[in-house]
Amino acid sequence: MYKKHTDEELIELLEQGKDKAFDELYFRYRDLLVRFVYVRMKSIPIAEEIVQEVFTTIWERRKVLVIQKKFSAYIYTSVRYVTLDYIKAHTITDQYIREVAGNNIVTSNSNNTIESIYHDELQEAVDKATSLLPKKAKEVFVLSRFKQYTNKEIAEELNISLETVKYHISYALKFMRSYLGEFN
Repeated sequence: MYKKHTDEELIELLEQGKDKAFDELYFRYRDLLVRFVYVRMKSIPIAEEIVQEVFTTIWERRKVLVIQKKFSAYIYTSVRYVTLDYIKAHTITDQYIREVAGNNIVTSNSNNTIESIYHDELQEAVDKATSLLPKKAKEVFVLSRFKQYTNKEIAEELNISLETVKYHISYALKFMRSYLGEFN
């Protein structure tokens, strides 16, 4: 019904409350945007999450949405900014996870009690989060982050594909970010 409409016409219909216009925009751009984000993030679940977040925002703001350029430019720009925000928000947590999991934090003998307490709490939280991972994701994460195995070595050790290893690492890191959110 809406396939022949232009993006701009669909936006007008969306503002009028036509939810099928939103559906058409979503199906028209979703796969393209997921691929666009995947190139930067190298994770399908993260790419899908980012695209979903952008479309959710469009749906929530549909009555007040102001697009001053082509919708395609607007949606790609929105996805790009949400991707950059995602990277920025998760970089700090990822660094802490890597440091704690790899035991790379060096504590000095100086009176740095706060850092020491923080490190201990973080180590405890990482251990707890690791124990909550599903069995295979936990095995892959431990080999990757604690034992410093390469993805290829993990695949050979566990007799699974390289893609499966990447999936489990991506899943584990996403879970860790979520679980360790308070340490951001």
